[in-house]
Amino acid sequence: MVSIQRLETPLLRILVIADAKISVPPNGYGGAERIFAHLCEGFARRGHEVTLMAAEGSKNYGRLITYPWAGQHTITWRGYCKFNFALRSMRELFSGHDVIVAGCRTDYLFPFLIAGVPLIYRFGNPIDPIDVERLKNTAKGPLSLVAVSNHQRAEFSSGPWSTIYNSADIRRIAFSAQAMGGYLAFIGRLTANKGADAAIRIAKQTGLPLKIAGNISDEPGGRAFFEQEVRPQIGGKIEWIGEIGDDRKFEFLAAADSVLAPIQWDEPCANIVMEALACGTPVIATRRGCMPELIRDGVTGFLANNEDEMTCSVTRIGEISRRACRKDAEERFSTCEMVEEYLDIARELIAKKYRTFKQAQSLNT
Repeated sequence: MVSIQRLETPLLRILVIADAKISVPPNGYGGAERIFAHLCEGFARRGHEVTLMAAEGSKNYGRLITYPWAGQHTITWRGYCKFNFALRSMRELFSGHDVIVAGCRTDYLFPFLIAGVPLIYRFGNPIDPIDVERLKNTAKGPLSLVAVSNHQRAEFSSGPWSTIYNSADIRRIAFSAQAMGGYLAFIGRLTANKGADAAIRIAKQTGLPLKIAGNISDEPGGRAFFEQEVRPQIGGKIEWIGEIGDDRKFEFLAAADSVLAPIQWDEPCANIVMEALACGTPVIATRRGCMPELIRDGVTGFLANNEDEMTCSVTRIGEISRRACRKDAEERFSTCEMVEEYLDIARELIAKKYRTFKQAQSLNT
């Protein structure tokens, strides 16, 4: 969490660069894209001038520039996409942005890095040391690296780091004092690392209905995992409702007794935890990755080491106060607070650039 004092400052010209794979905000699943939408909307609401570079179909928060996604296509196409982005970057360098907030591929950022524009880079996925070194070694201007959990950046003890958790848009999420649906919920990509198969086994052990909301992943092995581990289990008390957007997601979460998050990997920051808590719904999760930072064990849910412990935790869900879940989300995971933390860093970087400029001027006179 940043701790610098918040001061009244002039409005900023902010360039936000998201990856081009999914639109901002996403129509369905898209964790990072949802956070970039929260940031753009928050910046614009405060009067700042926002330019968004993102995928086609993204929302315009002031100015919108779209660029194509390279993906896993041919070298020729990937080269075209990078060249396309570079052309747009050169145009934006003349637009006079005060600060850049980015989460795209780091090798795309070269024009901005060498131009010395203050840059905040947000790591939404596990951090690749190559990306860190590229940013630190190339940046000619003030740089801040943002992790979405302390666990995510545990291996990076030095450098210009801050931790800013993702957020839930509390203003748009209604609190539910009671679980009206009588089911357990799982929401996310239907992949092995998210643990959809584990959620099914846990639900079957408890005898409670499980509703699964999520998409079949286009990642390698995604379709095979679904066909082998998920589809054969659907039926009876196990229901797959497909991918859902915000218009249905919050009702789905609010009606659940609990959300199961039996992750099988070190997840950097789970948006679904924050959204569930905002609804008042406790979360039962594997004790891995970001989960010990997001869930207050015994207060807003339970942390477990294995499926048996998760099953036992389901039987204790009545011990959790749904109001305590909502209160925790309001205090720790509100979008308003997240936006202000990014603005705090932006102001500090701009001030640092100004101090460096003044020092250079004094040396030349």
